Amino acid sequence: MIKAFILMLLISLPVSAQEKELNAFNLAGAKFTFPLIEKWVLEYNKANPQAQINLNTKQNVDVAHTLKVVAYQVPDSDLLGSQTVSYVGRYALVPVSNKRNPIIAKVGKGGLSKKALKKLFFDESDEYGDEPETKSKFTATVYARENQAPTTITLSRYFGAKPSELKGKKVLGDDIYLLSAIKKDSTGVTFNSLSYVFDTRNRKLRSDIALLPLNLKSQQKEVLNTLDIDNTIALLEKSNVESIPVSNFGFVLSKELLNNKQITDFVKWVLTNGQKFNHEFGFLNLDETTLTSQRNQIDEKYLTAIK
Repeated sequence: MIKAFILMLLISLPVSAQEKELNAFNLAGAKFTFPLIEKWVLEYNKANPQAQINLNTKQNVDVAHTLKVVAYQVPDSDLLGSQTVSYVGRYALVPVSNKRNPIIAKVGKGGLSKKALKKLFFDESDEYGDEPETKSKFTATVYARENQAPTTITLSRYFGAKPSELKGKKVLGDDIYLLSAIKKDSTGVTFNSLSYVFDTRNRKLRSDIALLPLNLKSQQKEVLNTLDIDNTIALLEKSNVESIPVSNFGFVLSKELLNNKQITDFVKWVLTNGQKFNHEFGFLNLDETTLTSQRNQIDEKYLTAIK
């Protein structure tokens, strides 16, 4: 009788706990995207109270329940087994410096071209040798993330360089620390995402930093000179701006995650209703073609995973 009672408990009581466990996921990867993702989860749970997805931003060894965020285009060769990447938004990297940096006056109104930025931020000695004309004429202290950081990979690819060629003092941890570094160094320069460079509450550039002047079309310059995040996002969504890398970011989905309908429903919601929160947190929306292809991919992968 006692054994039968215990068996009943094992069958009935853990169901709600199991469901709760299936809805609890660890969030790992590109930290600068976390505020937006947490907002997505909050709004998704409001719209779908039966789901109640929970995210844990602390490191956890439970790989099967980890929602990993990648902030660069991942080659298929880097994916393991049945993994796929669902891209859910875009971000932009802009060059910034200490507000008192002498480089701003030296550059002048003409602004830095993409070629000049590459010379400033990257060591091209392997490709060009030590010829004086390949070196930047501007003196500055570059601050950058480590070579494997997603923003380093995105930046390097955009300028046709290797992550190991990115100059400067390496800053560990979150990308926000790059801004702390240049605020303390009047010669400091770096690239960072709009979500960190701008204050997403008042929508203006953060104090004590400046956008590096860029050699752009006059209309593009006018928009950037407003130092307003919404104007900048609108510009970058409708046109390519030379010297400002824009990249997709997304979730790495394993077969286990694809087999979890809560996660696939959440990702599909992000690709529809969730996009309206991107701008608030300093991110760009995906274009309609990419949105459609990513939605279709989720449906196809989910059907494959449950077979």
